[in-house]
Amino acid sequence: MRTCAVVLAAGLGKRMKSATPKVIHNLMGKPIVTYAVEAVKAVEGVSKVVLVIGRHSEDKLTSIFKDDPMVSFAWQEKLLGTADAVKSGLNALNGEQFDYTLVMTADAPLIRAETLQGLIDRHISGGNDVTVLSFVTLNPSAYGRIKRNPNGTVKCIIENPDATEEERLIDEVNSGIYVLSKDALPLLDKIQINAKKGEYYLTDIVSIANDNGLKVEAVRQMDEDEFLGINSRQELLYALTALKLRINRHWMDEGVTLMDENTTLIAPSITAIGRDTIIYPNVIIEGNTTIGEGCTIYPNVRIVNSSIERNVVIKDSTLIEDSTIQEGAAVGPFAHLRPGSVIGKKAKVGNFVEIKKSTLGFNTKASHLSYIGDAEVGDNVNIGAGTITCNYDGVNKFKTVIEDGVFIGSDSQLVAPVKIGKGAFIGAGSTITQDVQEGSLAISRVRQRTILDWVKSKFTLNKQ
Repeated sequence: MRTCAVVLAAGLGKRMKSATPKVIHNLMGKPIVTYAVEAVKAVEGVSKVVLVIGRHSEDKLTSIFKDDPMVSFAWQEKLLGTADAVKSGLNALNGEQFDYTLVMTADAPLIRAETLQGLIDRHISGGNDVTVLSFVTLNPSAYGRIKRNPNGTVKCIIENPDATEEERLIDEVNSGIYVLSKDALPLLDKIQINAKKGEYYLTDIVSIANDNGLKVEAVRQMDEDEFLGINSRQELLYALTALKLRINRHWMDEGVTLMDENTTLIAPSITAIGRDTIIYPNVIIEGNTTIGEGCTIYPNVRIVNSSIERNVVIKDSTLIEDSTIQEGAAVGPFAHLRPGSVIGKKAKVGNFVEIKKSTLGFNTKASHLSYIGDAEVGDNVNIGAGTITCNYDGVNKFKTVIEDGVFIGSDSQLVAPVKIGKGAFIGAGSTITQDVQEGSLAISRVRQRTILDWVKSKFTLNKQ
């Protein structure tokens, strides 16, 4: 059975008070609209997704999905309501026929693919022409009410402004998600404009289908959070909180220990966190990051687009971007791995160390207050406190090579391009501008002068 999904994304979202259309606002690293699109794409049988957009959001929305072959676009020229938006989406199919049409709004990022799958399965098994997804809420005022007949079948959906006082007491409401069989699609042309709002309500298709002898069903779900539509900054925050807890509990079920599920933020794009990894409070994990088994991530750490292998320790207040940390290494506290950094097995990057586009080998240590940029560092190297690779001359970046077993004394500057040979020693306080041969000692210092009795003589003169 072929199914088309029509996702309604043309609304302005005025309550967001933003120049950005509401469905493009960021939710845990992704635009809100992407959640709805990903959910419908995961439903069995869906082969096309039509995103209905307005001219105010055309460029931004088309750029998000320009490389997705399943997604096409339809324009709602005037914002004349949900029924008009669905018709705009179907018109964009250019006569292509589908057995079923799944309709939902783009501002509902908490919807699960399995919920949509269950709705379509029930629509097909029940032989329905129109199926609407409903839920029960303690605060129904923002939703259309599901009005049922005495026998439990659905009579109609009544929007809140049009409801009587008695009807407003109904707590079963419309989620805005429908499945329509192809025989129900002509009913869209029968929907009349709502006199109060000047819009065509898709909700009217329920009563029209009943009047035309078609089979209608409302499938009730219990998880109210799943149907939250984002129309304000407050609702965006609520969605963030709900999504964060859903994701965090998933990882705990997979064997990850979270010390505080409320302050840990793991993006939905994360696909791998190994068992027995411990994550402390205020940790943010984003992008295409993967984390191996048995890691410990201490508080206030942010990891973006990085690979963390097993048994790695990341200490407090560390930022890791587009980097790789190999098995058994330790990073932090207060370290910064910038893009392109590779930290080798059992290596140590300590406090206030910055690594940029560099490789550190096995068991190499840069324990304090150093900058390593555009460098290739071998195994078992010791980099003393205050070491700087001077990689930039104001125009070009140059590479530093430090071979296995090198000892770099504290407060040294290695002026690239430069190579330090295997097993060499660099004396503390040196500025190295030339290659150092294997096994050599290099020292570059101003000779120390000691002036005897200088302090005594200076203070004696001052007193006079």
